[in-house]
Amino acid sequence: MNSRILNLMQFSRKAGKLVPGLDACVRGINHNVIRLIIMAEDTSVRTQNNLVKANSNNPSPVKIIITGTQQEISYALGLPITGVFGISDKNFAAKILEYWKAEA
Repeated sequence: MNSRILNLMQFSRKAGKLVPGLDACVRGINHNVIRLIIMAEDTSVRTQNNLVKANSNNPSPVKIIITGTQQEISYALGLPITGVFGISDKNFAAKILEYWKAEA
């Protein structure tokens, strides 16, 4: 996983702009708070399907990127093992998406 993406996720957590967990991200999508979803590569198929379903029901779908593992992302952020993270700030989301595209 790109260390610049992890750094931005850490900054967004400290700024209160990181939403960890599937349920919280689905609520954020439904309330149009989430700007970007970061999903770990080893997230279960059921969780992926739930997230995609919630996102497709939204009138303005959120971009979803898949990168890293649950363990490395959660450890870097100091959170319990979680596979889905939402970014609620448009500037953090844009920069993370830019770094992710440069990595691919």
